[in-house]
Amino acid sequence: MNDDKRFYTFVFAPTAKSPLRKFNVHHRVIYSVLAFAGVGMLTVLYGAYLIAQHAVVVARLNLTQRENRQLREQNREAASRFDLLQTRLTALDTTQRKLAEGSGLSRSTDISRSVGRGGPGGAEGAGGESLLNLDNIEIATEALESELQHIKVAFDKNQLRLASTPTGWPVRGYISDGFGNRRNPFGGGGSEMHSGLDIATNHGTTITATADGVIIFAGMYSGYGNVVVIDHGYGLTTRYGHMSSIDVSVGQHVTRGRKIGAVGSTGRSTAPHCHYEVRLHDRPVDPLNYLSIGRS
Repeated sequence: MNDDKRFYTFVFAPTAKSPLRKFNVHHRVIYSVLAFAGVGMLTVLYGAYLIAQHAVVVARLNLTQRENRQLREQNREAASRFDLLQTRLTALDTTQRKLAEGSGLSRSTDISRSVGRGGPGGAEGAGGESLLNLDNIEIATEALESELQHIKVAFDKNQLRLASTPTGWPVRGYISDGFGNRRNPFGGGGSEMHSGLDIATNHGTTITATADGVIIFAGMYSGYGNVVVIDHGYGLTTRYGHMSSIDVSVGQHVTRGRKIGAVGSTGRSTAPHCHYEVRLHDRPVDPLNYLSIGRS
């Protein structure tokens, strides 16, 4: 066996004035030191790599947790918003249906039934489908609000027209003479056109307006005696004749059922009664067509 006698000689001086010193190191020792140094370096580098990888994982984890918190908050907000919109949609749908039914208007397709039901199932469960449902409900709500506004305008007009349409009886009594041609009640033969109804009752009985309107005449008028004329709009007017007293004045707004005077026998009259007329564009029409509404 050969004995390897290779050495490395190191020469150094501790100080500038010190004599040179030297020592020999076997080459195997040098290789061993270098090998350990290499392994140590690789270990340090690998450790640094692992630390860097761990830092990246921690950073990603923190980012994911932050995003999850944000998503949970968004889902909670979406759930609350969904519930609010669904409640609002139901209320609008109910209001719209009642208005449409009450006003006799045609109603478009029931929008609320075509909208996806359900929604976010909780902070963890909300997804794209729930958000789609939420968008659908928003669209349906806007559509319902728009249609509701149109229905409300039409409903208000109808209500105004209904309130302004004569209905019912102006006074309690019985019909003593009808609308149309009749024999002259004062004798002398012949016939005449009777432009209203005569409703016989006791002297002083209250006479009420049969619809909302504005008083356009209140006073004595030939043939009618004391008479009140109410303009209801839409071309409709009513007249109440032969009053013993008048309780309203020109320009006054009255509502249906409001007392406007009392039964008398003023003007061309044979006994206490209320002469009641309904005119459309100032042409007399049969009041029975309107009294029948009040009877139904």
